[in-house]
Amino acid sequence: MVFPIINAFGSQVAAGDVTYEGPNIPDHVMADIRFSDALIGFTTRRRGAQGELTSQTHRWVISELAAARALKRRVVEVREQGVDPQDDLLQGLQRIEYDEQTRDQCLVEIVKAVGSWHRRGTVRLQLLPQEVTDDLRPRINDPGLTCEYIVRMGNYEEEPRVAKIVPIKGGMFIDASDVPREALIRIRVQFGNEGWSSDYESIDAYGVYLR
Repeated sequence: MVFPIINAFGSQVAAGDVTYEGPNIPDHVMADIRFSDALIGFTTRRRGAQGELTSQTHRWVISELAAARALKRRVVEVREQGVDPQDDLLQGLQRIEYDEQTRDQCLVEIVKAVGSWHRRGTVRLQLLPQEVTDDLRPRINDPGLTCEYIVRMGNYEEEPRVAKIVPIKGGMFIDASDVPREALIRIRVQFGNEGWSSDYESIDAYGVYLR
C-alpha cells in the first residue's frame, strides 16, 4: 500500500522485500541505502518460537534505519503498536505510529512525510561562466578550494552549507541538498585570497553565475 504512494510522488522504491540473515547489513542493501534519498523503515512485531507475537522487532530494520541516519538521509520509522521502544540507535528519528485498527491514519501520515520530503530536495546547479570554471578546474582536487551555498526563503537566510564542486561532462556542478522548491540560492567559492560569489538565484535557473 505504501509503494504506490511513493511512486505517485514521482519517486522510486529501491527495495522493499529484502530479507537476509546475520547481524550485518549486506553490501547490496547498504548500496541501496547509500544511493537513495530517503528510507522508511517498518519496525513491526516478530513472532517467537511458538508463533506468538512478541514486542521485539527485526534487528536488521533497526540497523538499516541507523545506517541511513549516519549517511544523513531522510529517515522515518513506522513503528507498530506494541513494539518495544527501547533502542538508543533510533532516538530522535521522525516516527509514525502504526495501529492495525487505524491503518488509514498511518497511511495519511506517510503521505505527509513523503510530501514534506518532496517540498525540499537536492538540486544540481552548473557554475558559470566558463572563464571562472576554467580557473577552478585545475584546482578541483586542491583541499584549499572550498565551496558553500546559502539558501534564502523570503527574508530568512539559512546557515551556509558545504558543497563539493564536481566536473561533469560539459561543465562544473554542485549538488545542493535539502533546498525548498521556492527558495533562492547563493554560491560562494574560495581559493586562498581569491573568491567568487553569485547573486541569489532561483533553483530553476539554468546555471549560477560567479563573479
